[in-house]
Amino acid sequence: MKKITPYILLSFLLAACTANIPQNFSESKEATEIFPDFSNITIPSNIAPLNFQILTEADKYVTRFSNGSYEYLQSGNTINIPLSKWEKLMANSNKIEVDIYSSHHGSWVKHPTFTWQIAEEIDPYISYRLIPPSVESYERLSINQRNLTNFEETVIYANSMVQHDDNGQCINCHHYKNWETDQMMFHARQYLGGTVIINNGDMKRINLKTDSTISAGVYPAWHPTHNYIAFSTNKTRQSVHTNNNNRIEVFDTESDLILYNIDKNSVSIVENDTAEFECFPAWTPDGKTLYYVSAHFDYGFGSDREEYIVKNHKSIHYNLYKKSFNPETAAWGKPELVYDAASEDKSITLPRVSPDGRYLLFTMGDYGVFHIWHKDANLYLMDLQNGSTRELSEINSSDVESYHSWSSNGKWIIFSTRRDDGGFTRLYLSHLGEDGKFTKAFPIPQQSPDYSTNFMFSYNIPEFMKEPVSVSPKEIASFFKNSETIQANYTKTVNE
Repeated sequence: MKKITPYILLSFLLAACTANIPQNFSESKEATEIFPDFSNITIPSNIAPLNFQILTEADKYVTRFSNGSYEYLQSGNTINIPLSKWEKLMANSNKIEVDIYSSHHGSWVKHPTFTWQIAEEIDPYISYRLIPPSVESYERLSINQRNLTNFEETVIYANSMVQHDDNGQCINCHHYKNWETDQMMFHARQYLGGTVIINNGDMKRINLKTDSTISAGVYPAWHPTHNYIAFSTNKTRQSVHTNNNNRIEVFDTESDLILYNIDKNSVSIVENDTAEFECFPAWTPDGKTLYYVSAHFDYGFGSDREEYIVKNHKSIHYNLYKKSFNPETAAWGKPELVYDAASEDKSITLPRVSPDGRYLLFTMGDYGVFHIWHKDANLYLMDLQNGSTRELSEINSSDVESYHSWSSNGKWIIFSTRRDDGGFTRLYLSHLGEDGKFTKAFPIPQQSPDYSTNFMFSYNIPEFMKEPVSVSPKEIASFFKNSETIQANYTKTVNE
């Protein structure tokens, strides 16, 4: 018997795995089911390969990718496109066609072609909090960053990095000025807590709580042209339901808005009406208007405020407001009602203005301001030129749509949703067309197509970034351990 060398055997195996389009096949009208559902979507020109699994049962598969001048074939039901092949498919292309062939007992079928339309670039990085499935294991929470042009993910900072015995941190609310990471911030509660502000290499930890404010600042909005950050200050409670599809309810018992002046290390009040719950500030691109949400709240004479709120939280509805602002003098105008959601028995949260100032994106549900578990929560778009508002039916699902952000060019949004399994939040992207309509939403691509199926953490607060955070996790941890907290000063509000 002739001996087969390893080289010959390897060559034989490679040849056996080579994909070829079947010469004889029938046309099928039945679309192939794939996961994630990347069929007929618009994608950024710099996105990572869209790897997926073919779920339609068959004996064999061949998938063909073509941009009209270059094609790539792959066999099997798990599609992992090499980066070198992906770059060739994306180069100088405006569309990629995908054809899937499946074999059943030796008979080949070609399924309907689907396409990937190629649009403008997206910011190459995103960051987000990764939250473990148990509310009791928050020490595993981290802020991570992901390169959208490939699959590289790194930790910006993690709760566990300065934990000492029973002393732990809880980090949240990371944010950047104009999508640039040389000016960034996040908040840390509990051990060595404070608001960390990194301003062109200068790192400080600030205590924003003063004798005149409810709490430290959360839900930040960094002013686009000046060194201000608007925050909400809140007293928040959380309850876990045992027999409700909205498993967790988070609500405020008090809520105001403040402005922090970075240069002067001073805090001033933006809104603190005791009969209003003001929350979630958002600047316009010129920095001359601040949008926010607020709910009017009256509780019965002699009632315990928190107990009353717990019992009546479904009757609390947040409206959309705005205030004018002079960046030079830090003077405020009067509150203006923009959208009366309460009159419709609805509640608005998370307003975010597009970079060109044309649109305002927000989430609206039946009640409350924390819609992270509200299955009725959907995304809405307001045209700030004419005031018209519509539900984004083209990207909403039957499950939760919550936190969302605009890309720096205003052509893409990223948002969190529980549409995949109802339990874990995942991040989806969508493109805004010239007609003001969004294209079919799709999840951020992963190197392994079943990654999201097996990943037991939730994504929270996705933010676009033009570049990665350059300060290392060790530098931030060392800063916490070796620096003192700076107390912010309280100053009076300036009104026009």
